[in-house]
Amino acid sequence: MSATELQFRTATFGGFQKQDVLSYIESSNQAHVEKLEQLQRERDELAREKEELAAQAEQARQQVQALTREKEELTARLAQVRKEAEALRTGADDQKSKLEQAAAQLAQANARLAQAEPAAAAYAQIKDRTAGIELEAHCRAQEVQQAAEEKVQRAHTEVSQWLHKVQAGYDLLRSDMEGAVSRATQELDKLHQMVEQLSSHFDSQDEHLHKLTQDCMSEFAPPAPEPLPLNEK
Repeated sequence: MSATELQFRTATFGGFQKQDVLSYIESSNQAHVEKLEQLQRERDELAREKEELAAQAEQARQQVQALTREKEELTARLAQVRKEAEALRTGADDQKSKLEQAAAQLAQANARLAQAEPAAAAYAQIKDRTAGIELEAHCRAQEVQQAAEEKVQRAHTEVSQWLHKVQAGYDLLRSDMEGAVSRATQELDKLHQMVEQLSSHFDSQDEHLHKLTQDCMSEFAPPAPEPLPLNEK
């Protein structure tokens, strides 16, 4: 009802007509009721939205917990792999030590062989009959030396290849583990940001709902009755 429509008809003996006043009160009450119903619908809609956001926040928290557990498992697995790699390095050091010992023994054999050659030559000069035997022994010693050198070289090559393969596998596994931990950390950061945004949105919705409730209470508070000059015809 506009401001021009609020002009009541005056009664014959002063005051306003009772029907006009009653019609105005009834229309005002109807407008207030409709406004209250609209505000209640808006309040219910905000409450449903808040419940949905709460469900999303709970799901996000569960995802954060799952990713945290996965990160812990990956960290434990990485520690186990590092421990195994350290054990492999220790084994490789043992193999290297054995190779060094074999090389030292070969050097000692070469030294003894070098010492035996002059004696064999002198012995050949004294006793020609044993020259063939000594020559054969010398040839056998050379064959043994060559075979030993080839065996040491093959063992050194095999150990070097094995160490290279183990190191490459460890580097690849370490890279995969670090990448997985990095991705899990990024996902956790994203989910933490989402939870913070949802919390901020909840606070904003709560504040808006509280303000709306206060407005409803102040809008529909019963007004103080004012006496109206009503004169019946």
